[in-house]
Amino acid sequence: MAIVYGRADTEKRFLDKLPNEVKSIKDIDRVQQEFQDQFDSIKDKGIRNKFSRWRKKRQINKIEKHINTPLHSGTKGEIRVLNTLSRLDDQYNILCGINLELPHHVTYNGKRSLKSAQMDFVIVSQKGIQVIEVKNWSDTYIFKNRANGGLEPHEQVNRAGRIMWISLKEWFGMENPNVSAVLLTIQGNMKYDPAYRFVAVKDLVTILPWIEKKKDILSENDVKKIVKKLEKYVTK
Repeated sequence: MAIVYGRADTEKRFLDKLPNEVKSIKDIDRVQQEFQDQFDSIKDKGIRNKFSRWRKKRQINKIEKHINTPLHSGTKGEIRVLNTLSRLDDQYNILCGINLELPHHVTYNGKRSLKSAQMDFVIVSQKGIQVIEVKNWSDTYIFKNRANGGLEPHEQVNRAGRIMWISLKEWFGMENPNVSAVLLTIQGNMKYDPAYRFVAVKDLVTILPWIEKKKDILSENDVKKIVKKLEKYVTK
């Protein structure tokens, strides 16, 4: 099993919006039912009881407000991806929710507009570094994102891969860091875009064979020092 560092950034952001009793996404149904049972068991008489019922109802509403939202969907998607990636053997290191910021802006597409990036998962092994952007978007949401001028997923991961490449080059003096930018589509509805020719598009079926068939390019020492550095930037 692969070695996992940190936790998915989307999961943390989602759980931060829920009651403290929800420690993981698996707890949602159980906690919601417990709150409902407690609410139903409190008599609607007296100020103290009314206040207790109000507090429980507030917690129930907090859960209901945030489930079945794009953030919830994204969280479920990232957890599915992590479960899949974890099936790699222990030569692979999976770093979750990496946030990197360069000490300076760099040029991207002819503009000095690139300085930081969030990365859903970064895999480090002797086969190189894979920067993975996870998308669990429906066709409707893809259309909505484009209509609203949102950043294309291909560009998101392309920018993230660029930040990782520059960071490794500056940290370790690597001449040409072996970084792959990967768009991982949960629903299989995103395709390779020649406008982003260095962005690989994979799904849950193809991602593991694609990684495993790569040739070894880094030494064990390279892997250890890269993991040690990136571990500082994972989402806790």
